[in-house]
Amino acid sequence: MAAAPDFEALLAACLSVDNAVGRASERSAAAAGAPPAAGPARRRPPTARARRLRRPQVRKAAEDGVRALAAQPAIVPELLQRTAGAADPQVRQLAAVLLRKWGARHWAALPGEVRSGAQELLLQRVACEPVHGVRRSLAGVVAAVASQAVPAGHWPGLLGFLQQAAAAESAEHREVGLLLFAALFETIGEHLQPHVPAILAALAAGAAHPSGLVQAAALSAVEPLLPFVSDAQVPDFHRLLAALLPCAQAALAAGNEELLVQLCMVLVEVAESPAPLLQPCLQQVLEMCMAVATRRDFEPATREQALHLLHWMAQFKPKQLTRLKPLLKAIVEALCEMAAEPAADDADDADDLPPAKVAAQALDALAVALNSQHVFPTAWHFVQAAAASPDPHRRAAGMMVCAVLSEGCAEPLRRRLGAALPLLLAGLADGAAPVRAAAAFALGQFAEYLQPEILGHYREVMPRVAGLLRDADAGVQERGCYALDTFCENLEASELLPYMPQLVETLLCVLAASRPAVQEMALSAVASIAAAAQGAFQPYAGAVLPVLDHFMRAPGKDLLLCRCRAVECAGLLVSALGPSDAVVGPHVGAMLELVLAGFAATDSPDLRDYSHAMFANVAKALGEGFAPWLPRVVPLAFASCAAEDGQADAGGGTDGASEGSDDSDDSDDSDGGGRAFNVRTGLMDEKVSATAALGGYAEACPAGFMPYAEEAGAVLRRMCAYWHDEARAAAYEALARLALAAHAAFPPPPGGGGLSPQAAALADAALPLLVAPVEDDVSKAAVAAAAGGVAALLKGLGPGAAAPGLLEGAANMAALLLEGKAVCQEVEDDDGDDDDDEAGAEDEELLTAAAELLPALAAAMGADAYAPVFLTLHAAPLLARLKPQQATALRAVASGAAAEVAEALGPRVAGVAPALMPLLLRELQSDDAINRQNAAYCAGLLVAAAPQAAAPFVQQLLAALHGLFGGDEAAGARDNAVGAVGRILAALPGALPLGQVLPVLLGALPLKEDLSETAPAVSALCKLLAEQLRDVEAHVPAIVAAFGAVAAQPGAPAAAKADAARALLRLQQAHPEQLAPLLAALPAEQQAALAAAAAHGS
Repeated sequence: MAAAPDFEALLAACLSVDNAVGRASERSAAAAGAPPAAGPARRRPPTARARRLRRPQVRKAAEDGVRALAAQPAIVPELLQRTAGAADPQVRQLAAVLLRKWGARHWAALPGEVRSGAQELLLQRVACEPVHGVRRSLAGVVAAVASQAVPAGHWPGLLGFLQQAAAAESAEHREVGLLLFAALFETIGEHLQPHVPAILAALAAGAAHPSGLVQAAALSAVEPLLPFVSDAQVPDFHRLLAALLPCAQAALAAGNEELLVQLCMVLVEVAESPAPLLQPCLQQVLEMCMAVATRRDFEPATREQALHLLHWMAQFKPKQLTRLKPLLKAIVEALCEMAAEPAADDADDADDLPPAKVAAQALDALAVALNSQHVFPTAWHFVQAAAASPDPHRRAAGMMVCAVLSEGCAEPLRRRLGAALPLLLAGLADGAAPVRAAAAFALGQFAEYLQPEILGHYREVMPRVAGLLRDADAGVQERGCYALDTFCENLEASELLPYMPQLVETLLCVLAASRPAVQEMALSAVASIAAAAQGAFQPYAGAVLPVLDHFMRAPGKDLLLCRCRAVECAGLLVSALGPSDAVVGPHVGAMLELVLAGFAATDSPDLRDYSHAMFANVAKALGEGFAPWLPRVVPLAFASCAAEDGQADAGGGTDGASEGSDDSDDSDDSDGGGRAFNVRTGLMDEKVSATAALGGYAEACPAGFMPYAEEAGAVLRRMCAYWHDEARAAAYEALARLALAAHAAFPPPPGGGGLSPQAAALADAALPLLVAPVEDDVSKAAVAAAAGGVAALLKGLGPGAAAPGLLEGAANMAALLLEGKAVCQEVEDDDGDDDDDEAGAEDEELLTAAAELLPALAAAMGADAYAPVFLTLHAAPLLARLKPQQATALRAVASGAAAEVAEALGPRVAGVAPALMPLLLRELQSDDAINRQNAAYCAGLLVAAAPQAAAPFVQQLLAALHGLFGGDEAAGARDNAVGAVGRILAALPGALPLGQVLPVLLGALPLKEDLSETAPAVSALCKLLAEQLRDVEAHVPAIVAAFGAVAAQPGAPAAAKADAARALLRLQQAHPEQLAPLLAALPAEQQAALAAAAAHGS
């Protein structure tokens, strides 16, 4: 072992050359130097730069020396001696850090008397060390030694020392005791569990101590102690919590932000405990957090931290929040007021969000997680009042709160769209740029979450949004592009067409002379317009292509996101216009080459993400013509899927003084570095796009993709186990596409049925992986994707393709999802009551996927085989989803699913009609138009499938449907009521009073939205003309007029037009004198349309 002075010098050298070796050598060099003399033989004293260049070499040599000594057990007593005897506190600190790091490794090899002496010396040093930082490091050493000594029963005096220290008069000693409790619970907590009540009492006393250091030490012990609080000890913890609240109040009064931040972080950890540790004091705790969050004199980071508990409670314990109704109302009011705070003049820290944005995020969390009745009334009152305020900050806040409500409070906001939209439109014209920007953002949120109602106002919205693109403020321009982007991607091409010349021209101007953030959103808006317009975008392609080429070549980080958006836009443009387009077609190869070159030359997960999506869009457009590109793009997707997600960063063991230490030591040392796993979100998005692209390639060019099918299957199976749910969802969907691609590439022999060996191998491998998530995947979105994949496979492969065991698994999957018993549907909250009339988007998506499984099973098994499965396994949970206590959106999905089953099974559903029809009758009275629409559709199909079973309900059904023919009814609901009446007329013609029914039915033709429902109405009327002409003779003129309008209506089903034309032709042949004048009275275009339909249908 090295001599003591040499070892201490090595430690000092590791810390700082200036402290020891380096400074001594510099002093001697300077002392030896005389005034400079001419001649090369005379050496100058080293310059500052020369000293800096030499320091890493000295430090590296010192570290190597210490590391060499670390291999010997004798280093433990040597380090102990330095923690006690070194005069320099930095040396004592480093010795303590290294002792914690290396002492545990050598502890068992030390003689017993050395270990006992070391334990005694450690307790002495931790009690008398004067420097706070060294004292904390020594506490870490005690914890590291205790992790080995206490389980072996070799440190019996430790607990007594801790109890004495935690109750000491001296603040320094009390802090040490509490710090040791914190450290020991992280290493040997199970051995301290019998003493938890006493330790909780010590922590409570520490929280009440006047010293801030003692209070902080007490708080530091709470989190590691939490896993060891038993049910019987919960009341003891509640007493600790009661002691923390006065501590918080005192910190608030004193403005001690550091302690408040620590306390807020601890409270989040307490809330996460499965035990009910927070409940008795939840109101006081939330009041304290809001008091911190609303303190305008506090730092933004402190205020943000105070709201973390609110975020967590909203996400995981929402019903505990909703029980505190008066407080919750006050919280919403406070957040709205906070949203109106102007940004501080000195807010120059880019990492700190301004309080207004933090408040909006917290309000969004509440709106999404809680029933809207707890958030919307208060927030909506603020929106209305703020819109009329003379203060632009309040007006902007009103717009922002309105935006926040769009997702979580979509249902009540839809009902008030007539009042909300004028507020936003007025905001777009506000004199203050922040108000215009907030209104534009809110409009984009409306377009995203208030579908389809908001689209009915596109004539009001589009001109206003177009005006925002020319706004002098760049922030308003950017948000205007966002609003345009979200609006356009949901519009029909015919709706968009009148605005396209102005929009494209303005967007091109924005792209030519704006900052990158605005250009990015403008490119996204161009992409959405192209995707929505499809072929109608062709006149603008020539002007857009050079702009895309420019941005796809743009170098540098500043324009990287613009480059990504340009790549995206290029793919969507090819998809919209196709490879045969005269303008785009010749450039497809060059665009692909350009994107491939950028993929190889730029190390950017974002660019790779958008590139994979672009390749998939082009593949979709080219079909099998994309096969020559597969050898270049498929390996890129494989590589992205295989890329490592993060990097393990092993720090040194010298508390920041050294970047190198024992690299083989994987111990987690908070003082000496440790390991940190960094999730790279950009790479995760890249993996999602790459995974989806593999499915897209398989679907687009099945034959060309088959050489990659085996490796792709293996990659997708690995991605099914990926940590992020979006990637798993993409893998589930891609697996189904891969099996269907094999079925398309290798079809069964004509007349043979079944599957080819290639398709069977992929399908048999995919189906179990797709069924399993219902029992082991916690993500609703991922399970919905898996269920959708199962449904797609069952439908696409055809009857008899899936093995009976897999069909049974798919049937059980549907049953679990309908019953709400899938793993992902387990209720996170610990409350059993659920009176929530709202469902999240994921719940709706999940039930929709389950609903799709039912007709898919019917298709795969055959109606006769599936009917008993449906009646015994699926009918009851499906009907339960239609009960009034279910969320509105889920009831709409359930009635749509019942309609599909009725259509698939026909008369075999008669057994459920008596239970189903009353539920549908109630849904026809729903406040939601989608529910009324789906119920009308289902009721009509149920009568058509099982007329005798439904007959007892027909009069009630007609009365309920009659209410859907009013002028203020939503077009979709009215159209489906028309279809339902048509089906009832066809199935039970003698049960309807034709004189009352026909005028109402004919007055609703032609349909306005769901034109497919024209077919059952026309079919029923044709049947009446053929079989009951005498009963409908008085209505023939109205029928002729309705048939003429249907024949001339673009988008009406061709078969319905042909049926109408043939029926009139037969009637004309039988009664030419009566019918000829009626036909002649029709407008010329209708006469021509009827003639064309008759010719086409003959």
